[in-house]
Parts: sequence; C-alpha cells; structure tokens
Amino acid sequence: MADTFLTYQDAYEHLLDVFHQVGKDAGIQKRRLRRAIVEAYHLLPSLHDWEYYRGTGSIVTTVPETHAGTYTTADNRITITGTWTTEAIHGSVLVSDVRYPVKRRVSATVIELDGGPGADVTSTFRWQRFKYLLPQDVGGISNVLDPSTQFFEVKRVEPNRTFWWQEVINAETYPLAWSMFKSDLYPGRLEMWLSGSGVIQRTLRYMYRRRHTSLNTLELKGGTVSTVGDVATFSTAILTSAHVGAALRVSGDANPPTSDYGYESRDVVTGEESETLNPSASTHVIEEITSTTVAVLRTPPADDITTKGYTISSLIDVNYEGMQELFYRLAEEQYDIITRAESPIRNMSYASRMRAMREAMIADGPRTTVMSNTSWRGEIILEDS
Repeated sequence: MADTFLTYQDAYEHLLDVFHQVGKDAGIQKRRLRRAIVEAYHLLPSLHDWEYYRGTGSIVTTVPETHAGTYTTADNRITITGTWTTEAIHGSVLVSDVRYPVKRRVSATVIELDGGPGADVTSTFRWQRFKYLLPQDVGGISNVLDPSTQFFEVKRVEPNRTFWWQEVINAETYPLAWSMFKSDLYPGRLEMWLSGSGVIQRTLRYMYRRRHTSLNTLELKGGTVSTVGDVATFSTAILTSAHVGAALRVSGDANPPTSDYGYESRDVVTGEESETLNPSASTHVIEEITSTTVAVLRTPPADDITTKGYTISSLIDVNYEGMQELFYRLAEEQYDIITRAESPIRNMSYASRMRAMREAMIADGPRTTVMSNTSWRGEIILEDS
C-alpha cells in the first residue's frame, strides 16, 4: 500500500520535478523552493472552513491560592512566607478588594504586580488564574464545554467585556464565561481567558479550528534506527525537540528510504543523472523525544525494526483525498509568485489550483454544525455542502 503521509521532503521533491530543478537547487533557488512550501502550508487552512481541520482540546483549570504576606508600593511586589505557583504570571491577585494582574514571578516568594494600591498592605492575598496558553495549532475556538456539569456550555464574551466578568461574577463553582486573546508572552500563540477557575479543579473541553505550525525539518537521515514497541533508538545523536510531530520513514534495508517515485540526483560537474528507488517499508509519527537518540512513536510498528535506514521530515497534515493535490497546486502557485513568473504562467497555476480547490472541498465532506445549548450532549446536524 502506498504511503499516504505527505512530508516537507515530498513537497520539495515534487517542486524539483515540476520545475525541472533537480541538481539546480542550491543557494537562492533552494530558498525559493522552501519558501513556496512554507507559504502554501500556512495559506491552506484559510482557503476554506475545512472539516478536516476541526479538532477538540482540553484545559485543566488551576485552583486559586491564598497566601499571607506584605505588599510594598515602592516596587508593587508581594512577598509571602509560602511559595507562589509557577503559573503566577497567568493570573491576578486581590489587594484591598481590587484585582491586579501579575507582571512577573520574581522568585518563589515574590511576585510583581502590574499596578497596585497607593500604600503598603499586610494581609492575606488571593491569587486566581484567568489565562491559559493554547497549543500552537489552535486558530479559533467555537465552543467551550464543562463535561462535569452535563456538558454545560460556557458563555463566550467579547474581549472588551472580560474585565467586567472578572470583577463582577463570582465564579467559585465553575467558569461561567470565556474569551480569547493573543498571548503577550508567546508571540503568535493564543490564550483562553476564563472568568474564574473555581475551588475545584475542572477539565474543560473546547472545539477549535486548526491552523498550521512551523515546518522545522526538510529531511534528516544518517545511521540506522531500531525499535522495541513504540520506542525508537537511533544509532547517532540527531534528535531535537523540533522533530516532535515529524514523520519517520523506515527502509527495508540499511539504506535511507526514498519516496514511492524514487530520488533523482545530478552530478554538478559532469551533469550525469542517476536514480535511486527504495520506497519506505513503514511510516510513523514521532510523539515525543526523550534524548538525542531516543524517540517515542505515536503508534508502535507491527513488528520491531532492527538497524534499518530512515529519514525524518516534518509532516504536512492534509487529507489524502483531495487536499494533498490542492497543496501541491498551491505550492506551485506560490513558487510562480516568488520567482516572478510571467502572467500567462501564473494564470495557469491559479486555474489549476482552483480546480484542485473544488475537488478538495467535495472530498472534505458535508458541513457539520454543532447544536449549541446549555444541555449540549454531542448532537450534530448534517447539512449538504
């Protein structure tokens, strides 16, 4: 069975073939090929409200903390005898009946507030978390549900009304409202704001639209890999955190695998061309990196692997039926734009991309609309596209 995974390297080799760049991909030309792929990868989610890019996630709320200590107005700092949570910067502290956001956690016993009262205060201070950093692939949230309360739907509020909810609503039992902001601490990431966390830790479920993250690895190979269950051990120290989520292709022998179409190379001196065809025996997704030589795979191979060649390349997450073809056409179009191709060529690549777009939308399936009410239990309505 053909490998249905699409990787950064697959897309790169595709552009090499289409634009006759085998053996010419050096310097600025290699940069253009990579840029075309990355830009296509980032554009794809915005072309359509894809069913394939809808997902669910969860947030575990943090219980508020109370500490005795002293606030000093000279530096807006609160010093306690206990220990501030490491998540302190994601919340705020109640001082003299006014809530102030935490600016930074100076140490285990000291935090600095963003503002504060005009006099020193010795009291009991209550810290409460309101902001939760979302995963990189979250592009937009449609619903937030509390499964512990018969799928109670948490109310969405506009960002400019979150302060009112934070100050007025006493959400000691469970969060009543949510909103979403860009993260000031992590550029490019989003944060969910909750009106309160409650005195009991809760796990909230949210539905979101996925967006693509960075493509970190074009292709990595060298040495061999062996597996025991879902643990893969590499013969050389080549792994980094950038390889989490990447595709690991394993050969049937000690040589690195190629795509199903093979790999063509050209001698830069003689111009002589040669082809290598060694399709992968299996493909796996790297779930976790535990050291520079050991990775945990998302699912274990059917049989343990012993000293086989491999390649690692960033996974391009697309639906094989339709969306993969669209991605190829989109990458071609971006390449034509980057290289300032003449108008007739660019018009052809645009027309090809639009044909692939229609096919991908049909393959994406019927639109699903979630029924939204306070007793939501997972019912869906199917509508024709």
